[in-house]
Amino acid sequence: MGGSSIAARFLAAPPGRSYLAVLLMVIAAGCARPPVLPAPVGAWTPVSEASFAAMADRTVPSAAQLLRVRWSYLDGDREANGRGAVRLAPPDSLRLDVAVPVVGRATLVLAGGTTWAQPDEVVDAVPRSRAVLWALFGIIRRPQGGTRIEAGEAADRRLYRLTDPDGGVTVLECRGDTLLGATVSAAGRVVGRLALTRDASGAVAKADARDLERGMRFVVEVEHREASEPFPADIWRRP
Repeated sequence: MGGSSIAARFLAAPPGRSYLAVLLMVIAAGCARPPVLPAPVGAWTPVSEASFAAMADRTVPSAAQLLRVRWSYLDGDREANGRGAVRLAPPDSLRLDVAVPVVGRATLVLAGGTTWAQPDEVVDAVPRSRAVLWALFGIIRRPQGGTRIEAGEAADRRLYRLTDPDGGVTVLECRGDTLLGATVSAAGRVVGRLALTRDASGAVAKADARDLERGMRFVVEVEHREASEPFPADIWRRP
């Protein structure tokens, strides 16, 4: 398989999925028992868009960060892994550069409302919401308009249930403003799961995303994280 096609495939997710349902379009084979959609101890209660947006905004880093990551991708009998770098610039810019051993490189940039990628076919396959890439690093993006937002308490975490206009449901698991994971269902059936592991400082150390429908898995591990000066403006522009 050519370098650009492997790199594009692991970055890409099918279009047409809303909000965090795209979390599961990069993900994992061989789960013996599908996870259950989390539910609160009591009833779900409505949450205003403004209140949820304020919480989501607090998950955005206060300053630029540079992350060195290791990633692995499994899709049936196909597997790829390598290292890469992630640049996060608040409030709304992310650049992911990855190297696939022997076969090539890929870049994806989200900068405000602009998205571009190399190779070009990556950008055609990435969902409009882009929520998957943000959530891998513990960042919650505001949902699309018309999403019903509810909250509930379950053991040691707070749950947020986001019901999209098309009926898809995403349940976010949080502790305070810290995202711990997400479970997505469609037509009443769990279709995928994102689990985040945090280090002693509370930063994301590992993200494990699984797509139960497609039998795929994408894992990213943060090997090093450091504060950065503002990144040069030209890194957000297509070459």
